[in-house]
Amino acid sequence: MRTILLFSALLGAVSLWAQTQPAPAREADFTMNPEGDGLRFKALPPPAQQIAGAPKAYYRCFWEFGDGGFSTEESPLHMYAATDTVEPVLHLTYHYDDGEMPKKKKKRKGVTSSGASGLAGAGKWPGAYGDSGESIVIKNNREPRRGEELTLVLSYRNNSAYTTDGVVHLFFNEKKFRSTHFQFQEARTHFGEKPELLLSAAETTHTWKTIDWMALVQGNGNHGGVSAPFLVPAPVPAPKILAEARGFYREEKAWRFSNLRPGETRNLFVTLEGSAGMIRDTSAFIHLLAVFAPIDPAVPSDSSRLEMEIVNSHDPNAIAVSDTRVGYRKLNKNRLDYKVRFQNNGERQAEKIELRIDIPEGLNAAKMEPLDWYPKCPICTDIPNRSSCLDTATTANGLVFTFRNIYLPGSNQRGVADYDSTKGYVKYRITPEKGMPKRNFSSRASIIFDKNPPIHTNFSKTRFKPGLSPGLKVGYGFVPDSFSTGYTFFGLSVSPYKSWKIYPQLELLTGLKGRSDLPGDTSIQTMHGGFNTGVILPDTVTYMIRNGHRRFVSFELPVLLRRNFSRFAGIGLGASARLVLDRGEDTVFKRVRQEFYEPNFPEPFMIKVLSSETTTTQVSTSRMYFTFFADLTLGSVRAGPNVGIRAGGILDGGVKPFVQASVEYKF
Repeated sequence: MRTILLFSALLGAVSLWAQTQPAPAREADFTMNPEGDGLRFKALPPPAQQIAGAPKAYYRCFWEFGDGGFSTEESPLHMYAATDTVEPVLHLTYHYDDGEMPKKKKKRKGVTSSGASGLAGAGKWPGAYGDSGESIVIKNNREPRRGEELTLVLSYRNNSAYTTDGVVHLFFNEKKFRSTHFQFQEARTHFGEKPELLLSAAETTHTWKTIDWMALVQGNGNHGGVSAPFLVPAPVPAPKILAEARGFYREEKAWRFSNLRPGETRNLFVTLEGSAGMIRDTSAFIHLLAVFAPIDPAVPSDSSRLEMEIVNSHDPNAIAVSDTRVGYRKLNKNRLDYKVRFQNNGERQAEKIELRIDIPEGLNAAKMEPLDWYPKCPICTDIPNRSSCLDTATTANGLVFTFRNIYLPGSNQRGVADYDSTKGYVKYRITPEKGMPKRNFSSRASIIFDKNPPIHTNFSKTRFKPGLSPGLKVGYGFVPDSFSTGYTFFGLSVSPYKSWKIYPQLELLTGLKGRSDLPGDTSIQTMHGGFNTGVILPDTVTYMIRNGHRRFVSFELPVLLRRNFSRFAGIGLGASARLVLDRGEDTVFKRVRQEFYEPNFPEPFMIKVLSSETTTTQVSTSRMYFTFFADLTLGSVRAGPNVGIRAGGILDGGVKPFVQASVEYKF
């Protein structure tokens, strides 16, 4: 019995331990087996964690073969050109999956040269170019995501007839964003590239070094007979491109290459990690820039910009916008670039693809300008035809792009190995209207492949920057029961620019009041003489007259919350602190005299002045009190000019009313 109980307790402990342990991390395992003259690579992916309601989850492969080659095929065959030990790496990207991204898998493998074409020696590595003629191109294995690694391929090649040395630069973390998006992890080089010590972006001069130009000439045999040493710029042979890049990006990495022969292509691999500070706008465009900077002036420099979209999950169907935060002050000069991307994940080609895009209020769909699209085809004309074309139309609620008579392969279609060929996009530009409401806005696309149900994208969100609107204010204030009943004030105000919601406003007002005479104050004190042994004694009378004047200056700091109900009316509630500084003088006239009276006469028959004096005193006081108020503005309340009426109470040993009338102009 005790054995059974002990066994049950052990099972319970094991179960509890299992429940408290974190789930093991997913890993992108793979196999590599000899096949013909090469190795056949095969991914062993972990199970997908399907997002509820999303299309079926699937994965895509990105292989680094450890010798400078790469592939995006699911099970590629690779032939090595040299006998060596390599470290192939598999990167898996799951789509429509809400689990942690599988960790990359690296394995060491000794390989024996098959003699298969000598790719490394001939410089014939496949790059990321496609049909382009660029000297440098960036390719990414996935869209950036917070906390995930992003692998880049920097493919560079020599399109000239001259062998050259040079530098490959990578720029990341754009300055226009307040936070950084990436942290540099590592670079994997296979052609002798070395990290380059960079000049500070703040430096305006370049260092120079002396090289043996004849040695360089003899290395390619294509220059004239120049044998004297020359001063050539190093490390920056493309100063204009690099200077502009350093103005836009915070961080830069560079690698020096040597002996890049005519027609030779090389691949350099870089790992970046999405930082914790990566912006949360998952519809935002971010960019990387690569620069090919050869030393030989006969070899042209080149650059390549990679546009990416920050994602929360790896959905191949998405919409993004060029600016997630825009200013409202020059609204009609803003140009918003949108990009809708899609991928055919079917088992056959798509011949018609329809993009229905919601356009928020205030964006002028009629002035939409198509910028770029894929599959490449002309804009449809009014004449019906069977040719491939892109049809553009506007509706009451937005835009419709329709690819007609195209061939976009499916990612699950038999014989399709290039998954990039299954992707497409539309990029367009749209202009906000001048009177667009200053409210955050978003756009969404629905994508229809042939006659399949629509696939809905994320929302591209754009917010307005608050902006500051300074203002000038002048007016007249009235305080009943005050010796300085009326006063003039002027000052400044600051508030968000043309807000469409409740917003704060801060003011600084200065009040002025000229000479104001105090009301005269007269007092009489009489001391009666009475009688003494039958003799009438005189009365002693003291006369005092008080008067004076005041001037004041006040400083008031109102803080209020405002709400504009329309272009012409708004209200506000607030409070203020007010400091009043008084200056002036008090004058006191004092006279003391004796007055003699007869019993039967009301007026004195004899007066004797004992003393007479006048005293003047300078007065300077300060008063601090608080107010509460409500106001009403009429006119052009978002920009001015407008008129306002403000009424409230002064807390000064009770509540005293006050009223202000003003004219305000906001900039």
